[in-house]
Amino acid sequence: MVAVKKVELSIDLTRPAEELIETIIQVLSYYPGAQLGILQRVDQTIGEMLAAMQPKEDPGPVETAEEPT
Repeated sequence: MVAVKKVELSIDLTRPAEELIETIIQVLSYYPGAQLGILQRVDQTIGEMLAAMQPKEDPGPVETAEEPT
């Protein structure tokens, strides 16, 4: 039989960033040797979420350098 590890969390939603950081640290403690891979996946997902939230910038007209005459 495979043992499934579960962790129950109680999170203070008035401190979301701090609580998420502490949660990640706690989960990583169960995966020595795999922490880098886990953090890279979290980083990728957060990066994608941040990119999706960024306002789309209008590049505007493209300026070209004038050729010397």
